[in-house]
Amino acid sequence: MMKHMKSAYKRCLPALLIGLLAWAWPGLLLSRAAIDIDSPAAKKIPVAVADPAPRGGADTALGSQMAQVLTKDLDFTGYFQWVDPKGFPGRDDEKNPDFRGWGLTGAELLVRGAYQSSGAGLQADFYLYDVQQGKMLLGKQYSGSPRDYKKMAHRFADEILYLLTGETGVFQTRIAFVSTTSGKKEIYLSDFDGGDFQRLTHHNSISLSPRWSPKGNEIAYTSYKDGNPSLYLLQLPGLQSIRISHRPGLNISPSWFPGGESLALALSQPGGNSEIYQISRTGGVLQRLTQGAAIDVSPSWSPDGRQMAFVSNRAGSPQIYILNVSSRETRRITFQGNYNVNPSWSPKGDRIAYASMSGSQVDIYTVSPKNGEVQRLTFGGKNESPDFSPDGRMIVFSSSRQGRPALYVMNANGANPRRITFMNGEQTGPSWGPKRSEQ
Repeated sequence: MMKHMKSAYKRCLPALLIGLLAWAWPGLLLSRAAIDIDSPAAKKIPVAVADPAPRGGADTALGSQMAQVLTKDLDFTGYFQWVDPKGFPGRDDEKNPDFRGWGLTGAELLVRGAYQSSGAGLQADFYLYDVQQGKMLLGKQYSGSPRDYKKMAHRFADEILYLLTGETGVFQTRIAFVSTTSGKKEIYLSDFDGGDFQRLTHHNSISLSPRWSPKGNEIAYTSYKDGNPSLYLLQLPGLQSIRISHRPGLNISPSWFPGGESLALALSQPGGNSEIYQISRTGGVLQRLTQGAAIDVSPSWSPDGRQMAFVSNRAGSPQIYILNVSSRETRRITFQGNYNVNPSWSPKGDRIAYASMSGSQVDIYTVSPKNGEVQRLTFGGKNESPDFSPDGRMIVFSSSRQGRPALYVMNANGANPRRITFMNGEQTGPSWGPKRSEQ
């Protein structure tokens, strides 16, 4: 039985993390052994998030606000079941949690903390406990200004995900997308959950296909603001927009090469078909990647840059193909559906997400680049433009399932879909940004 449990656990966490947990927290190792967090049928972990306690007369409302951020973050993953801390029947203090009382609430994990402020400074301490074993699993201290309370809570949520999965979460990432809130298609930016959105471009024109640079300091996009659909780089945080490709015809569907020193994009001569080229970040052509009579668009690089997924109608209808960059060998990877577009290669390298039309239905699928195995992720509505989170565990996409197109997020296996934008107008074409360097 123990052999079976260890085998199941190895599928959940990297080997190094398993060793650390087994040495430090044997109770956690056994209680989580049969949980596969990537399975749609996985048991969610019950977690209670108590309000951090104020020290030295600090603002009591701040503790509740931090607890709300942490709760929302953990719930966002789909891995946890929230336990209302108001059901806690006991009494405890910062250093001595009443594990018996918390156990009666049904919680298996407990998040607690304390904070104090002095002048313009804020110090917050957060702790994660295994309630069943009565042990602290994680403790972190953060310092900053009171306005940084969300950032502190996000960072601790990332630490919790790292402990349980071996990878940091997405709670400090951002999403770029197209919105018609202003009446025109402009580029917007939001937090990972759709909150704190802001408008980035004011071109009063059509702007499309935002794509984050790997370093997170630039967004490539196409705009018609000068008449021709040209490629621009929007620099962050200053929002300076630089045109880097203004060739006659189309300059569309950019995709950053790993490392961020070049991009792939589709170019076309007026009246001709579009082909995919690799250009430098200043716009110079490095190489032509596709060639033929077909229309080739929407490149997406593999994580190692050795392959590129793209859309081509060379077989009669739009389908997903994979190009081996060094050999120039091209192979078709989608055969189901008569209209397959918007490929997005997972950072893990194991799946390519795309949108597929069958009749009038448009849904999100993933396909294995190795064996062509297909998995359908959405059912109902018009679902388009999938893009993976930087850890490969989630997918953001646009859907009209509730009326106008809005942004949704789901786990990479299709589980736990939820809407994240509730703005006026339509939200489409999302791009999930990389993890920020401050992590």
